[in-house]
Amino acid sequence: MRGMRLFVAGLLLASVVPCAEAAPVTTPPGAYLFRNVRIWDGRSDAHYAGEVLVVGNRIQSVSHEAIAAAAGLHTTAIDGGGRVLMPGFIDAHVHMSSVLTRQEAQEADPVYVAALEIRGAEQALLRGFTTQRDAAGAVFGLKRAIDAGYAVGPRIYAAGAALSQTAGHGDDRHYTDPPRRLGGGLTLEERTGMTTIADGVPEVLAAARDQLGHGAAMLKVMASGGAASEFDPIEVVEYTPEELRAAVDVASSFGTYVTVHSYNSASTRRAIEAGVRCIEHGHLIDESTMKLIADRGIFLSTNMVVYEVPPPGISETQRAKFLQVQSAADAMMRLAKKYHVKLGFGTDLVFGLDQMTRQNREFTLRARWFSPVEILRQVTSGNAELLAMSGPRNPYPGKLGVIEEGAYADILLINGEPLKDITLLEHPDVALALIMKDGRIYKNQLSSAGAAH
Repeated sequence: MRGMRLFVAGLLLASVVPCAEAAPVTTPPGAYLFRNVRIWDGRSDAHYAGEVLVVGNRIQSVSHEAIAAAAGLHTTAIDGGGRVLMPGFIDAHVHMSSVLTRQEAQEADPVYVAALEIRGAEQALLRGFTTQRDAAGAVFGLKRAIDAGYAVGPRIYAAGAALSQTAGHGDDRHYTDPPRRLGGGLTLEERTGMTTIADGVPEVLAAARDQLGHGAAMLKVMASGGAASEFDPIEVVEYTPEELRAAVDVASSFGTYVTVHSYNSASTRRAIEAGVRCIEHGHLIDESTMKLIADRGIFLSTNMVVYEVPPPGISETQRAKFLQVQSAADAMMRLAKKYHVKLGFGTDLVFGLDQMTRQNREFTLRARWFSPVEILRQVTSGNAELLAMSGPRNPYPGKLGVIEEGAYADILLINGEPLKDITLLEHPDVALALIMKDGRIYKNQLSSAGAAH
């Protein structure tokens, strides 16, 4: 079923090629000189007046007078009108294939699902997210189509199917469904490529190798109970130390890392001791565990917006777990700030494109604990550091999340003062005057642009 879904999705992607001119691409890669802008480079405390020269898909020069570097080039000059120029946003936790509720996905036509995924990718880019780290889902085909120019969307760092134990966060069987050992078939999430059930070290080894063989940039393992799942309590510790180490060993042999879904302290500590390098969520961990995360240099890729409004179609059990996580968020964020934890910016929105439209709400929610500059670092250079941990499995080797010479030309021009008021980014239609990804401009609301030689 999974193979048929990907085959049909491929047919759909191929069918859109003749209509590529309808995509929201306004200019191809070339040479662009951004003038009259205030540059925020992704790391600094403030912005500065300067110019940025883009040639092809890279930033060639960043200076107070980049025009000198453009000598001999036929460049398109873009007058930023004094706007802030900054790196494109990076979302460290998305599920780009979760475009329907579980009930809708049960009998959904795979072509319809693929069409929604393509649409969702385009919408994410137009919200300013030029890169996304997909933390579980069958998005290898979508990534390939975007990279080849057949579809519009962010760069994708894909984990593929997340590994789950039987009765773990990725096991979505109903009580009445028989287990595999008694003749049960694949679960819905296995059929759609969201998860793969693996029990015991040999199965974990095989499942981990399978995902990396398909092109995963990192591995995702379910190490605790979850909020969005029906049957596993959130305080449960999932996978044995030996199983977790098996996944870490496979990832290490491929030169990449393991990130784990983990809410509670016991599961987080077990995962850290097994050698994982990133924790997803972490809302229920205690202070000593947060200090351990900081001391070991582990990333905490967490999210707020998904818990603000529980998604549609969930049970009362699931709703109660969402509220439990939401109520723990304040303490978790305060501890992360106290110990200077490497904090990822993620959203984890699932079950429909309508849910994903709330992606930029994460900026506003984080303002309760962090300054605008701190949040902007999280969503740019901080997340880029997390992505770089993929090592040789990095699908886009190069500098992301910064405005520097040699970095990828993923650039936003902002209406307003994001370093003073981060909440304006909650409204990307208004806030984003220009969106460039990989040297291509996908949105341009500026009134003036001209040629320079």
